[in-house]
Amino acid sequence: MRRLQSASRSGVSSRVLVCALLATSFACRERETTQGPDQASVTATHVSDASVAGQSNSGPVRIVYPSAPGSFVKLVRELSPSVVHLRSSHKVHGGPAALLPGAGDSNALGSAFVLDRDGHLVTSAHLIGTAPEIRAVLASGDEYVAQVVGQDAKLDLALLKINAPAAVLTPIRTGDSDPVEVGEWVLALGNPEGSEVTASAGIISSLGASNRDEIAGTQTNYQSFMRTDAKIDVGNSGGPLVNTAGAVIGVSSAVSTKSGDMRLVVPISRARQIFPMLKTDGVVTRAWLGVFVHPVGNEVAKAKRLERASGALVSDVVPASPAARAGIVAGDVIIEFDGKAVDHRTLPFLASTAGVGRQIPVLVWRSGQPRELIVVSAKMPE
Repeated sequence: MRRLQSASRSGVSSRVLVCALLATSFACRERETTQGPDQASVTATHVSDASVAGQSNSGPVRIVYPSAPGSFVKLVRELSPSVVHLRSSHKVHGGPAALLPGAGDSNALGSAFVLDRDGHLVTSAHLIGTAPEIRAVLASGDEYVAQVVGQDAKLDLALLKINAPAAVLTPIRTGDSDPVEVGEWVLALGNPEGSEVTASAGIISSLGASNRDEIAGTQTNYQSFMRTDAKIDVGNSGGPLVNTAGAVIGVSSAVSTKSGDMRLVVPISRARQIFPMLKTDGVVTRAWLGVFVHPVGNEVAKAKRLERASGALVSDVVPASPAARAGIVAGDVIIEFDGKAVDHRTLPFLASTAGVGRQIPVLVWRSGQPRELIVVSAKMPE
């Protein structure tokens, strides 16, 4: 019998969107659920709540930095060579320079960061738009024409490439955004004018913010964006959001909306999943599964004879969908997808980026036993 890996989590009550996966689109509605901390990364320090004066023994606490740093000077100095300024060959309206008194319009687009020594840069898709020519200015002042390798509007990510010698490129270290918790210190870096790397500090404010689009007439919700209270202005949009260890955990994306300051960040673990598709195809071809999913709480776990409250409960299956053809039925609990433990929040994005035409193992829990089914992934309907 295959070992079920997802552990139960005790956490704080929060409002999340419970979304039905339909063409990786979701019929969304708000619902009460619980959300707890992920397991810490190897760089984290674990202490018991009981060891902290005045706190009850409520479980482990993930501490990345034992106390607030005195300053981020050293961190900014070390990471500055990896932060890139992007310029357009034509003047743009409302760019970073427009925020400076008397600056007026400029060619400034925003920020990016060096991903590897092959010259790949990561930035936000909304920055580059349809600019006829994009130029990347490195921290050294060297300027190169940047070609658009690929972009994905849904995650607001773009991959660029410059033909620069490897010796002048300083790739930034990417971390893991999956274990990140609300309350962790972060630093948003940018290079709005090409002359100085800017920084703003804050914490992770939430993990469940979402981007919404209209696909085939239904709302999508990839539960993909984190939120931070670190200031993200027009200039450092597209730049890296780093943890106190200096590793990128996200890409600064949206800066504000009519309803207020959003400060959204694309988790780097999500971004890494689509980089290969952007490199090879230039776009992200999304797949679909075709199931409506809900969270698995303690009562559901008990009724299903699950050892732990884990997985994604299937409430309905779309006829003739990949899930239906694989034999997934309402009442199943999807425990793993493509070898990865999932829940109602992680399954949608994982299924949408699984690729098309693949035979994907899906572990479901049915009638008190695990059962492995094979889903043949298909392209999301237009």
